[in-house]
Amino acid sequence: MREMRRGRGLLILPVLMVAIGVSVPSAASAQTGLTPPKVVKPALPAGTITKTYKVPLSIKSGQNLNLYDYIKANQRPSEPGWIVGFKPDLKLADGSTPPVDQIHLHHLVMLLNSDIVVASGEEKTQVTLPTGFGYPYKPTDRLMLNHMIHNLTATPEDVVFEYTIDFLPASAPAAASMMGVQTQFVDVEGGKAYPVFDVKRNAGVNGRYTYPAQAPATLMKRNTVRIQHAGTLVATAGHLHPGGLYTDLYVTRGDKTVKIFRSNAYYYGAAKLASWNVSMGSTSPNWRVAVKRGDILSVQVTYDTTKSAWYESMGISPVALTNSPSGGPDPFTDPSAIDQTEVLTHGELKENRDYGGRKTQGYADARKLADGPTLAQVNIKDFLYKQGDLTMPGKKGLPPLVAPGKSIKFVNQDPANLIFHTITPCKAPCDRSSGISYPLADAAQVDSGELGFGPAGVTASANRVTWSTPTYLKPGTYSYFCRIHPFMRGAWRVKAAKAKR
Repeated sequence: MREMRRGRGLLILPVLMVAIGVSVPSAASAQTGLTPPKVVKPALPAGTITKTYKVPLSIKSGQNLNLYDYIKANQRPSEPGWIVGFKPDLKLADGSTPPVDQIHLHHLVMLLNSDIVVASGEEKTQVTLPTGFGYPYKPTDRLMLNHMIHNLTATPEDVVFEYTIDFLPASAPAAASMMGVQTQFVDVEGGKAYPVFDVKRNAGVNGRYTYPAQAPATLMKRNTVRIQHAGTLVATAGHLHPGGLYTDLYVTRGDKTVKIFRSNAYYYGAAKLASWNVSMGSTSPNWRVAVKRGDILSVQVTYDTTKSAWYESMGISPVALTNSPSGGPDPFTDPSAIDQTEVLTHGELKENRDYGGRKTQGYADARKLADGPTLAQVNIKDFLYKQGDLTMPGKKGLPPLVAPGKSIKFVNQDPANLIFHTITPCKAPCDRSSGISYPLADAAQVDSGELGFGPAGVTASANRVTWSTPTYLKPGTYSYFCRIHPFMRGAWRVKAAKAKR
């Protein structure tokens, strides 16, 4: 467990089977009430070699950067063949697995000659292709990792990417009958390098918001991918962020559209929707869908909006498409023949359990504090809000005042190309232990965005370091947190100046 001393006392950053037919623990899904399906891994072709490769990296304090690295010769297979399975992981230098609410793998994407091969996010969904299908690979191919490690702490860390590849050498007898596949990367933001969108609280209908179906019309059709050749879809699984319920994958031909798979989010533990303790439903080894050139794949993602706003959300459904037709029902002539059975690629992961929201003495209740000074600006430096930080003792910990109709400007003074901060309101007192599930953006619907600089469309940065509170806020005390580093808490107060006598 990592600890950080912050003024008012000790602020503790909490620590947070794969075989055919193995049952997942019987905890019910938070959002459907259904028991999660079984963990299933297709049989590997005879001669498959399973090997784990390691990529050591150093991450900065509070890092949340979207980066690219070439994979070296000793970090990949040395002979031609087929990639038939992929399992991502993240370790500390000592070999332990960090809890997701301290350091986590926001995403790990492998690109082969600039095309996405496999991808996974914090929930660590594995790639498990049906037996007989694989991604063709040569050692001369250019192999690259796109990775985003989120360090929720103020401590730099050495980490190791570990990815386990199931690899069938071209020399193995089973390789002669392999069918090649390629990835159709279908996401709701049209393949942007950092494809995210915001889900506001109470958006949508009856507490559910489907994107982009319920978004402005200008955002429609970003979520589509056109099939370039006839083939067969053989595998997919959804990816979403906390608050997400499910992804729906569709295929369109002419004026007809058919849903071909729903990937449900199966949450574990008390935190339920507000955590990364989740498994995503994947297609069974028997799932096949025949498609033609010109068919259009699209994905929709649905979020619960009763608990919180969910900023920088995702909705992705990568699909494995064969390089030539390989059977399967035509969804427009026999949709009922498509196997809609869900399976999981893993059960509950210990590192994804969330312990946020426990009682702690680390923070003050801003509502009970005296008025701080009237300020026009609050600086953010060294992972502290320099006025009104709820871990600061004395006058520095008192919420700064702003008159109704006026604003306070926040300025990120940490290295703005490495460390991003937000001002995101949370319900008072906002004084419990940090984690993925706490605090939540469940108060005033305002957010600063990630104050910092980075390449547009590739990072989460707002490409500015300042943000001002809205002028329309009513008198009251506003608690907030940094959703990048949730141990950071602060408050400001809207209050009319006393009349002079």
